[in-house]
Amino acid sequence: MSVIPRELFMRFRGPEPIQRTPLGNAIDKATLKLLQEAFISSSDKNVVTSPLGVMILLSLYNTGAGEETQQEINNYLGGASESYSSLSRKFSTLNPECLTVANKIYVNKKFTLWEKFSEIARNSYHSGVDKINVEAPAAAAALINEWAENMTRGHIKNAMAESDIKPSVTAVLVNVIFFQGHWSVPFKAIDTKEKDFHTSDGNVIKKPMMHLLRAFKYTKCANIPARMIELPYKEEGFRMIVVLPNEIDGLPAVVEQAAKTGLLDDIFNLRVADRVDLDMPKFDIENCLDLQDLLSKIGVNAIFSEAAPGIVKDDFINVTKAIQKAFVKVDEEGAIAGAFTAFVTCRTTSVYIPPPPVKFTVDRPFLFMILHEDIILFVGTLSK
Repeated sequence: MSVIPRELFMRFRGPEPIQRTPLGNAIDKATLKLLQEAFISSSDKNVVTSPLGVMILLSLYNTGAGEETQQEINNYLGGASESYSSLSRKFSTLNPECLTVANKIYVNKKFTLWEKFSEIARNSYHSGVDKINVEAPAAAAALINEWAENMTRGHIKNAMAESDIKPSVTAVLVNVIFFQGHWSVPFKAIDTKEKDFHTSDGNVIKKPMMHLLRAFKYTKCANIPARMIELPYKEEGFRMIVVLPNEIDGLPAVVEQAAKTGLLDDIFNLRVADRVDLDMPKFDIENCLDLQDLLSKIGVNAIFSEAAPGIVKDDFINVTKAIQKAFVKVDEEGAIAGAFTAFVTCRTTSVYIPPPPVKFTVDRPFLFMILHEDIILFVGTLSK
């Protein structure tokens, strides 16, 4: 009996199926809510954003935020901050040639982070912590921009302006996500032709359309008026999903519905179609988003007004500016995408008022248990 070598068996069988997780479900809906607001706010409807970068910073900020802010962030994220910190740790172990997820905190040299917040930032979010001199705003902005440029291999320059670093700044929380992937089956440049593309304003323009005829994973969406295709990257686990509205002017309806239901249900319903005749444009998008406006529209407001007591020692802060610069470039070889997200914090004039203590008066018959971890050792009741 012949034995198939493991390497050949794995290649024949294909990659392990992707497992769906509660965190993935939460990110699905949170991502598409932010996309919807960015899409509505965009004048030309060409949008690229990395909501994950925003979520990671929200999760980090949440560990030192006030009660109302924590509630709003938790509602939006749909998962515990610990889940997002574990995601930071997971991504930090992947091949940096393919994916970089990095966090950094720049602290006004006159201030110090609380030890607990600093420990969480360093250990759970793999965040570096550096001091900046806000009285030299050009140098401070240059330091942040140098880091962002290095993390994105030169693709994001001048991420922050000198004017963003005001004397009142206490700390700047920043995140970078950078991706470079190569199609598992690249398009041939010789097959790229100028073809019609219908724009959102009803015009028809010419765009360079890439072409492939091969098997792809494909589905007709169940709850969204669209079809979906998966373009796998050579790098294991990574893929691009393209959602094509059924109607030429159907993108607004697709974005609106996706923000309600998410897209993972349909993504996990993708099945191989043996012959797909694919035409897809090469494209290049850059965006700079005002996150304060977008976050406020999805219910994250208190971060910009409520005092956060657990970030900077002996002082209260709140976020005064939140921005994201992002880009994506897709061509015959693959895709490059990156995003720089920043939360600028300043001292706040509002006073942090701790919530009233929970009143717990044991003045009636009650039940009690003694446990070790999740194992009950003793249980009883006291009635009189």
